[in-house]
Amino acid sequence: MTPEPAPRPGSKGATDAAAAVPREQVRREFGLYTAAELAGRLNFGGTENARAKNLTGKAPVLALTDGGGVLYPGFQFDEKRARILPAVKDIIRLGRSSGWRDEDLVSWFFRANPLLDGKRPVDLREDEETVLPAAEKDLAR
Repeated sequence: MTPEPAPRPGSKGATDAAAAVPREQVRREFGLYTAAELAGRLNFGGTENARAKNLTGKAPVLALTDGGGVLYPGFQFDEKRARILPAVKDIIRLGRSSGWRDEDLVSWFFRANPLLDGKRPVDLREDEETVLPAAEKDLAR
């Protein structure tokens, strides 16, 4: 029997608890950073505006609003190479093209997924061959 894709947050079959991952969980496990904090971690130089442009201008990144500010979940970055993880970048593009909001994509990464034998996509984010097929099934229109 083939496992069913995980329900889309806010869709029929998704529970309120599964629809939203607490930000504190994201912060605790991987960090939530302002553009300046993340640019510093990724060794981008220059002014704060230049660092933020360097961060957001290179690729689509997940951003969560927080009281008027923007926070970037740390799980999407490879700090050693100062880049967004390739599989995460592809998943963001796929999800956004299907109408998923960043908040929902972050939740998708943190929920156990039956297509991944119950593992969370966030824990397999560096394994493109495993996580991308699950994302294609779950995030497609």
